[in-house]
Amino acid sequence: MTNQQASAWAPLPKGTASEIAEAAKALEAKGYAGAIANQVYSPPWSAMAISAAATTRLGLEAGIAMAFVRSPFETACAALELDRLSEGRFILGLGTAPAPWTEQYFGEEFSPPVGRLREVIDIIRLVNDAAVAGAPSLPAYRGDHYQISFESLVPTFGPDVRRVPIWIASLREKLCELAGETADGLIGHPIWSTSWMFDTALPAMERGAARVGRPVVDLHLQLWLTVSIDDDPTVAARRARGNVAFYGAIPSYRPYFEAHGFGELNDTLAEARRSLPLDQCLDLVPLEAARTFAVCGTTDEVGQQLDRLMQRSNSVCVKPPTWCVEPEDLVHQHRRIEHVLFGR
Repeated sequence: MTNQQASAWAPLPKGTASEIAEAAKALEAKGYAGAIANQVYSPPWSAMAISAAATTRLGLEAGIAMAFVRSPFETACAALELDRLSEGRFILGLGTAPAPWTEQYFGEEFSPPVGRLREVIDIIRLVNDAAVAGAPSLPAYRGDHYQISFESLVPTFGPDVRRVPIWIASLREKLCELAGETADGLIGHPIWSTSWMFDTALPAMERGAARVGRPVVDLHLQLWLTVSIDDDPTVAARRARGNVAFYGAIPSYRPYFEAHGFGELNDTLAEARRSLPLDQCLDLVPLEAARTFAVCGTTDEVGQQLDRLMQRSNSVCVKPPTWCVEPEDLVHQHRRIEHVLFGR
């Protein structure tokens, strides 16, 4: 972490190859430090490869590659290939994702996430280190979650391989600690509250780093911030209710919401989402919750809050609320956010 002003990153849109390429070029031209491609409806790799070919300086982050929906070896190979394609600009963002996503969408087992993610990182690093060293073989891996043999593998990773940075995405403390202990950076959840960032998440990351004697200043902290701007602060808060309704309906997130006094809201939303579409759950979300889990306010108010948060992080990804927002409103929000970030 650093006390210098954080750099700004932005998500890549969905689209055709040419549309993604043009979007990446535009981000680079505007002054963004990096672009992010996430995973649910597609792996992040293809958008990263397109953006690598279209840009020369833009950092490229898989944000977030779901760690348990493919083999760690495949993830390691994808990371090495994208780092080669981008000439050293790739960052592997890894997250556990909610259990129902892994089990119901992808049909994969969701075992205890902290220990399993630790092993995923161990295997990725094993492969990465062997590629960096140009090793003629890879040792077997034997863990509680993965038993992998590379007995017949002939490594052909090629020359000039570097150690690819791994950033862990986290909502709660245990994964923040794991990031401090084993990863190169931490990605904050887009519904982190300001108090959670400063009082819970960052101390947890620092505990993890201290456990293994790592300087916390060597870790990259990237905050994903949900921002809603309006001349009327109440309108800004209303716009952010969709994000709270979406994440607040995930049962495994209940301890996080309970820590903020919104445990019953999580129960209510989880029950409502069994039968109602998301847009019919907005009125269940109090404005206080929207203001807690998103940065809401006028341009000046949001600018002041962002300045404070950017002083405590290395980079930020600032996005408007995603769910239940009209497309033209999203475009307008993106413009207002860029005005705050870049003054134009």
